[in-house]
Amino acid sequence: MDYHSPCRQYSRDRLEPVKAFLQADPRLLSSMNAAGLHAFIEIAAAIAHLRSKKARDFFREVSGKVLAFQEHPYRDLIFKGSTLLSAHNWALVLPFFQALHSLPEDEDFIRRWTFFAYYLATQDIDAAIAFLTETPQAAKVLGYGRLSPWGRQALEGLGYGKIMWRAVKAYLEESAADRCATPLDRWRFLLQEAVRLARVSVGASEAFIRHGSRFCLLLEEQEIREWVTEGLAASVGEEDLIQYFRGISLRALEKRDGLAAGATLKERANTLALICEALLGKTVPIRSNTNLIGVQGFGGGPATDGRTIFLPDRAPDFGWYKLMALHQALLIGEAVRTVGTVGLPEQTCRLHRSADTRLLDKLPGLKVEMERLAPAEDTPSGEGQTPSKPKPWWGDLLPELVQKTEATIQHLRDQALSEYDVPPEVIEALLASLMSEGRRDPGELWGMLQELFDHLELTAPGPEELQENVKTFSYKEWDQDLHDYKLEWCLVRQRWAKDDPNPFAEEVRDRLQGLITLIRRLFIRLKPERFKKFRAQPYGDDLDLDALVQALVDQRCGSFLSDNVYIRRDKRVRDVAVLFLLDLSGSTDERVEGRRVIDIQKEAMVLMAEALEALGDPFAILGFSTDGRFRNDLFLVKDFGETYGERVRHRLGNLEPLNQTRLGAVLRHGLYKLEGVSALIRLMIVLTDGRPYDVDYGNLDYAIADTKKAMQEVRSRGIHPFLITSDKKGAGYLKEISPQTQSIILPRVESLPVLLPALYKRLTA
Repeated sequence: MDYHSPCRQYSRDRLEPVKAFLQADPRLLSSMNAAGLHAFIEIAAAIAHLRSKKARDFFREVSGKVLAFQEHPYRDLIFKGSTLLSAHNWALVLPFFQALHSLPEDEDFIRRWTFFAYYLATQDIDAAIAFLTETPQAAKVLGYGRLSPWGRQALEGLGYGKIMWRAVKAYLEESAADRCATPLDRWRFLLQEAVRLARVSVGASEAFIRHGSRFCLLLEEQEIREWVTEGLAASVGEEDLIQYFRGISLRALEKRDGLAAGATLKERANTLALICEALLGKTVPIRSNTNLIGVQGFGGGPATDGRTIFLPDRAPDFGWYKLMALHQALLIGEAVRTVGTVGLPEQTCRLHRSADTRLLDKLPGLKVEMERLAPAEDTPSGEGQTPSKPKPWWGDLLPELVQKTEATIQHLRDQALSEYDVPPEVIEALLASLMSEGRRDPGELWGMLQELFDHLELTAPGPEELQENVKTFSYKEWDQDLHDYKLEWCLVRQRWAKDDPNPFAEEVRDRLQGLITLIRRLFIRLKPERFKKFRAQPYGDDLDLDALVQALVDQRCGSFLSDNVYIRRDKRVRDVAVLFLLDLSGSTDERVEGRRVIDIQKEAMVLMAEALEALGDPFAILGFSTDGRFRNDLFLVKDFGETYGERVRHRLGNLEPLNQTRLGAVLRHGLYKLEGVSALIRLMIVLTDGRPYDVDYGNLDYAIADTKKAMQEVRSRGIHPFLITSDKKGAGYLKEISPQTQSIILPRVESLPVLLPALYKRLTA
């Protein structure tokens, strides 16, 4: 067959690359029938004018798709659709073919879907590609019957102009992913709000659809409208707008929480976990029930998988939450024992009623709460009574989920025990935690376990690695994707730095004695008088004889007797405390002009310690290094209240580069240390040489978001953080983590010893 014959409208030059491709693989030409060859040449001609490699890659993929569909019952319809799309834009073709694999073999559906994609492409190519790509997933989530309104809403969004293309593309992707079970009507409202934003910032509009839609899940439409209005009114510049509508600015969080009615799980989860632990005598995780979306039988209420209690993100009040949590807590053991027996409505009802009866036996005071939320006659009073309808705190029984959860945990636990020397309870806890976040595919879970065990060394260090006086602390961590904290996520281990004899600090004192003396003199000038005397005051603790004599003279001359005849003494004491956090990451082993960064930082701390000892400001020094979320090590060099002496100098000299920099956990522990100090001004000064990073700290955006959140937590407690970094590439992320007034990038790290005392003076004078 003449490969030119089906496509005479294209010039020979345009078809030369197609000809070369077909000649290079004669088997391909022989395997295509007439319809397939015609479609392939029509499609390939649309890209033949581009670079040869890109065109050949496209030819190769398209030829495979054509071969796959040339025996399809509606082959002619599909090939006509593909050539129609390719004539408009070649980038539409592969998503079109890819989606067809998952669509029903329905002639009318394929025709309408193809023409809708084409019409959408006339408005915006990126939106059309997203529509084609996301159709299979949207069909799973929405059903084929709702694909039309799903697509029409995208078209309506584009009707507001090109400014909406990014928001519409985000809508198609996010609504198909259905992370939060957002109904289509809600998406229509969100797109209308996105129009308001797009007129100011296209990026903010996309951020609102992609992230703000989940961030505002707990808000009603009017509350979302107020939240959007507040963001538009108070944000300064496009970057500020995007941060707000991504939901990662403190103002966005505070405004959202201020608008949300009722009680939220985020605020109550810890309290509910303690209540359930008191009831059962063991720890029970509390998680959002959005992690159960897609689970068979899940209806949106409270539930359990036998390991974790899942509750709605919002409830009318805390009483609802308390009953839901306690009811599910008693179902946990029962659910495991009755797997496979729950099915009929009367069996389900009997199990719920039994849980309520046992709950009232343990906590009879809850009867008042139950009667408030349900008619009194329906509260459990005996085994023979069957309530007429489910109670609002009952929720869903998911026996299949319980069975699959237990089977998966047991199987993966046994598999892990055969390959890793890890306690079984650690494996089970890890798996239960991962599954509580919605990860339930055994293959994915096994892959995550392997990564954890291969790289993070989750087993506890041997006794020889830890001192007897090591203290451990658990801290939360902010997850920007969840827009929530991961509770008790990081383990911080505080211990004393080694105090073996080390000459480093003494050598610095001898070498820089002149500079130390100068800095001490400057700092002593900061020390105010303990009392300041104010004369001729209307009240005080002593008479001012000079003022009294003058008052009597004025009275003799005919004036009124003045009351300003006292001396008042005001106590003025410098009230400053400071915590220094010193980065001990491996990168501090790098050398600058022949000296290690860690040695420059330690030299600066020697100068500061000598000066602060003379000034009298309470101070503490902690070195930090991290290696995964379970190994956040903080080395105590000097604690508040401890005298700066020889042992402290030895500890400072013994600090050495170690691992990585999980700043969020470090800042939260620093906050804990400073909250125990009584001072009018409390400073937290962080010395670091690079961006926040750890082996499991997520990507840079995740690490920055958590560090920024930790900085906000510090500031909210009345503590003033200040970040000093020698990373010259840190301007971008540092601006996100903290304002310029609370951070600085050193142009030359070797200037730190001189800069740090001057900076401290400016911060406290």
